[in-house]
Amino acid sequence: MFESCHTASEVAYIYRRMGIPVSVAFDRVAVIADRTSGAVAMPSQLGGLVHQALLEDSRCECVPILTHARSRREEWVFLVGPAWGGKVAHRTLDSLRDHGVRLLDSGQRVWLPMSDHPTGWRWISEPVEAQKIPSRSSVIAAARDLVGRVELSTAWT
Repeated sequence: MFESCHTASEVAYIYRRMGIPVSVAFDRVAVIADRTSGAVAMPSQLGGLVHQALLEDSRCECVPILTHARSRREEWVFLVGPAWGGKVAHRTLDSLRDHGVRLLDSGQRVWLPMSDHPTGWRWISEPVEAQKIPSRSSVIAAARDLVGRVELSTAWT
């Protein structure tokens, strides 16, 4: 995807052509979470189940997921569109948080991969078009439904 890119501005251009609202800061490309776009992060084992569930849902054509390998754990970050429906219940958020799921707050940056090389931030599942990504509500609902399938020992707090 980035084989011809040499600068953060060139990488940002590619993301913007997909409809992903990115900004460039500190010579890096990021999405800044707000009401229209954001991210949901979770442990990779739960993320794999959520990814599969979303792909089986005919409404999700593209499920962009990125990761940055860490020394003790791997977290998957789902890029999401706007939430639909009402607010998520505190009980649901608490349960998800107990299993390592977190919603990025408005204003937080999600650093995006800037290279096709598998080091640092990299895509698990690349974006295709921003209008085809799942809503925040869809990702939260899938995680809520699947959280019982993952042993608590694989999650972290």
